[in-house]
Amino acid sequence: MAQDPTGPQHQQIVDDTRQLADDARHLYDTLRNENPVVHYYEQNPYAVLAAAAGVGYVLGGGLFSPFTRRLIRVGLKTMALPVAAAQIRQLAGQAAGDDISIGNPSDN
Repeated sequence: MAQDPTGPQHQQIVDDTRQLADDARHLYDTLRNENPVVHYYEQNPYAVLAAAAGVGYVLGGGLFSPFTRRLIRVGLKTMALPVAAAQIRQLAGQAAGDDISIGNPSDN
């Protein structure tokens, strides 16, 4: 005894499938239009690509590599130079009794 493929149960399955497809399409459209990453990517594509590269580097195990240690060392040295220069300027200004300014002498 074969069931009738055009019966009410078959029609219900077809209706449920159409509803599911419509809901999925609506969800996709909503996510695509209201996703803040998409809008951020449209305004700052290089920042999004740099963030993706950084995440890939960390997930790929690059965080504990010799290259990262060298990169951190160079970064710390680069950050330390302006701080040290400011401290030297401040100490020299205190020793001389006035502030040392860099620039046009007529600005003083």
